[in-house]
Parts: sequence; C-alpha cells; structure tokens
Amino acid sequence: MERKDNLDLLRCLSILMVIIIHVSATHLLGNAAKMNTNFAIANFYDSISRTAVPLFVLLSGYFTLRKSKNLTTYFKKLTLGLIIPTLIWMVLYEVFEYLDTGGWNGFIQFVKDGGIWGSFDNLFLNNLGRHLWFMPMFIGLQILAPLLIFIRKHIGEVAFFVLGLFFLAIGLLEAFFAFRGTDVVIANLFSCVLYLGYFILGYSLPKTILSRLKKVIWFAIFAMSTAAIYFFTNWAIGNIGDINFKPLYFYDYLSIFVVIAAISLFMLFTKIQIRSTGLQKISRSITPHIFFIYFVHLIILRYVTRFFAEIMPIEHHLSWAIPLMSIIIFILSYIVSLLFSLLKSLFVKKKQRGTPDFKMMNSPIEKV
Repeated sequence: MERKDNLDLLRCLSILMVIIIHVSATHLLGNAAKMNTNFAIANFYDSISRTAVPLFVLLSGYFTLRKSKNLTTYFKKLTLGLIIPTLIWMVLYEVFEYLDTGGWNGFIQFVKDGGIWGSFDNLFLNNLGRHLWFMPMFIGLQILAPLLIFIRKHIGEVAFFVLGLFFLAIGLLEAFFAFRGTDVVIANLFSCVLYLGYFILGYSLPKTILSRLKKVIWFAIFAMSTAAIYFFTNWAIGNIGDINFKPLYFYDYLSIFVVIAAISLFMLFTKIQIRSTGLQKISRSITPHIFFIYFVHLIILRYVTRFFAEIMPIEHHLSWAIPLMSIIIFILSYIVSLLFSLLKSLFVKKKQRGTPDFKMMNSPIEKV
C-alpha cells in the first residue's frame, strides 16, 4: 500500500489524543463543580484532543473507500484483523475489570452477569463498553465500505460528496437532540450510521476545491474551533443551572465545533509533507501498532495514574502531569505491542509464498 507519512503521523497524533482524553477525564469531572484552575487545565487538554475519534474515521475513509474490494479477501481480513481482536479484548477488559475490583468474587460476578454473551451484548448491541464502544462502530463502517464504493461508482464523485454531507448533517442533528435531552439510544454497532459523514468525507474532501486552501487557513480554523470547544464547555459547566442542554455537548464527537476542528486538522495534514527521516521512521514504526495501543492503553493508564498518585499530589501539578502521564502511557502501550509482536513471531510460522497475509498491519485495521 502507498505510504502517506503525513497521515501516518496524524494517526500517531490521534491515538495520543485518545490517551490525553482518558487521562484528563477524571480531573475534568472531579473539578467541574468547583470550576477551579484544575478544571480549566483538564478542559484545555480535553478540548485540544477532541478530534481524535473523528480523525480516525476520516483517515479510514481516505484509505478504505479508494478502490473496489475482493469481498472474500476483504471480509476475511476484516474478521481476522479487526473483529476477532475486538472480541478478545472485549473479554479481557471485562475479566480485568471484575478481577481488579473484586478478585475471584468479581470473576464469579462476571459469569453471573452473562459472561461472554453479556459482554458482547453490552458492547455491540447496546451503547456500553468503555472506550471499546468505538470498535463496533468502526466495524460497521468497514462492513459498509464495499457498498459505499459501489454507490460512489454509480452516482459519481460529486453526488458521493453530497451524500457525505447529508450523513454528517444527520450526525450533527442526532448530537444536538441528544444533548437537548432527547436521548436516542443507538447500539454501538449501528452508530456507524452517525459517523458515515466523516467516513465518506475522509475520501471526498481532499478531492474538492477545499483542498486548495492554504495550510495556514486550515490551522487557523482548527485553532479557532478548538478554542470554541474550550470556552463554550467552560461556559456551559459554569451555567449548568441556566442552560437547557447537557453541558458536555461541545465535547460530543458530532458537535459542530468538533466537526469543524476535525475536518480542518485532517485537511491540514493532507497538505503537509514530512521530509524529516526521523519523523518518517517514528510514524512508520508506530502506525502498525495503533490499534493494539488503543486496545491496551486503558489498562496501562490505570496503573500509571495510580503510581503517580502515590508519589506526588497530581492535582497540584496538573498542567504538566496530564501530558507527561499521557506520553508515558503511549510509550508503554507501544512497548507492550512490540513485545506482543515479538512473541507472535516466535510462535506463528512465516507465511508460505502465495499465502494471503492477514497480519494486523495489513488488515482493514491499518486503514484507520
């Protein structure tokens, strides 16, 4: 597959943003009622990272919707590279959570709560599953990809772009009504419909006249929309008794300012050329491990934050503690992924010539 060092780098940035969101969350919610400096710090880091999930979907659309698929090979890769790892991590997280909080009795409770089927039902057929909610949504998009390519070829590029705008509008409306109090509970698997706009526009936007805008314009739009996320969230939390919508609306991945920020950062990176061989090597080495980092980071986050809480008062040093912990979690997750790849190479025989390669890095998982 053709390498895109600029988009590889954006992938790496996006997964770091995901980690920053999860590190910031506790401090954001814990200080929301106080509206103190620590809330402002956590809000800042969360706001600048809110584009993470939309960026993954935009990047996936950019790569996945380009060419027609051999359906047999495509869905085999999708199953081995994405669906099976998601199911494995689904079970691992449920078992880990129960054991971490209740030991053996916690595991017994896991079985009583439905075991594997209960986990599957929560993650795929409901809107639960912690950070793994993203995976069923993303799997849904990958399942729809061959159909979307077929539609694009029959309606043309312009109509396909308009279709992307239509689905993006649906996502924006759902987010607006949900935070007005009209909650629409959509199973994670079927929430892919709400993200179809991002998915389609990831392919279509770089082909439009908008691609002619200069990098400085895209950066300015990103900076202003990110600032809007920060200030409007601060305003909403501070006036929680007076507003008639949920105060974290501006954090929603389909809220208007997050949409603008994600699209502008994505378009900015499509115009960037990575000439530094160092950055190229770093991004190329990390990119195949992006999804493993996504899967494992929440476990590592728990122990890293516990360690920091024991050695220092984190709340007194939040301005540098959040980025430092996020980088450490990112690096440790990457190291764990490298070790896993090493162990896998020791036990899995090299493929024979002519045998299809279904390694994670060459599966649809890489398209994100």
